[in-house]
Amino acid sequence: MPDVKLHELESAVENGEFVYYYQPKISLVTGRISGAEALIRWIRTDGEIVLPNRFIPLAESTGFITEISLAMFPKLVTDALIVNDVNAKLVTAFNLSAKDFENRHLLHAIQDASGRIDLARLGAELTEASVIGLGNSSALGNLRELAESGIRLAMDDFGTGYSSIDTLSRLPFDIIKLDQGLISRMSDSERSATIVLASIRMAHQLGMEIVAEGIETASAYDFLLHAGCSEVQGFWIAKPMPLDDYLAFIRKDQIWTGLPTGLIHMAILDHVQWRQQLISRVTSLAFNGRVDEAAIRASDVEVDHHQCKLGRWYYGVGQAFRGHPVFDRLEEPHRLLHQAGFDLLESARQGLSRSELTRQMRMLTHQSSRIIELLQELESEAMIDLSLKRV
Repeated sequence: MPDVKLHELESAVENGEFVYYYQPKISLVTGRISGAEALIRWIRTDGEIVLPNRFIPLAESTGFITEISLAMFPKLVTDALIVNDVNAKLVTAFNLSAKDFENRHLLHAIQDASGRIDLARLGAELTEASVIGLGNSSALGNLRELAESGIRLAMDDFGTGYSSIDTLSRLPFDIIKLDQGLISRMSDSERSATIVLASIRMAHQLGMEIVAEGIETASAYDFLLHAGCSEVQGFWIAKPMPLDDYLAFIRKDQIWTGLPTGLIHMAILDHVQWRQQLISRVTSLAFNGRVDEAAIRASDVEVDHHQCKLGRWYYGVGQAFRGHPVFDRLEEPHRLLHQAGFDLLESARQGLSRSELTRQMRMLTHQSSRIIELLQELESEAMIDLSLKRV
């Protein structure tokens, strides 16, 4: 294939030869379509489709990528408005480059679009390499301002670079996208599978969603469903497609397996972590010979059973299990557990004896064990139900 020339890119923009193809994403919580990633394609006047790997490197190296982004963003908004007329909940994600943040032109275009579309229905994806390319404070400021506009930011190709975790700690990402190479190696590499599981857990603890791309088999889908992943995309679900085909795909309203069994396991881990934090706080404050009342009042242990991570799961996506006897039995013991946690912190504040605090800790741990038993029972029964639906 002959190399693409810059003047060809310039002509392609002038002639409107760039279009978006859409690759659907599936929520592993609902089992339904949650949106799509908009992938740029170049369709020449002779009908040839030029894939991004043939022209994006040139556009990046010359800085022309921003001209393409500026030209394409209005098309993206128009397409997204059509998509949201069919399903108002769907999110359309698009890719950005570090070059796009070197000036404020694209940022202003995005901000101005808020009069046409709810920016929460759009998402921006940046590779780690792009983020590392944000070498100056003004570019980083533009990125942060974009996040403040309401658009959700995703770090794409997570797991391919050397400073992903450091980057996550510094920048306002809402979503992690696992690299498709890592996903493709899961079945053959225990280490890759472990990295995927650890990444999902880390994202969960950070309050971030996690998307896996490159899903090409049913087994990969099942692994991620049981691991607690948020969304998936890949050829096993659907290849990138023109807007008209994407609209037809949405209209089918196909349901994939969506019982979020993996999130039950996450809820168990969250609960154990909450209990450990509570016991550690009480022992560190009350067993050292003095009671630091200010520290107890400022405790980072959540005592509201609605607001702890288990509670947010129970009253949020966990409602997918509502009506299941085990799930319904979970609410009252969880509420009582948090009351016991509050009483324990109060006892430490009042300076009760070590023996009394130990007695209360034993009671709380016993109640915690009951919560874990119920969650494990729910997890087992949900996985059985899931297996029976596939028979």
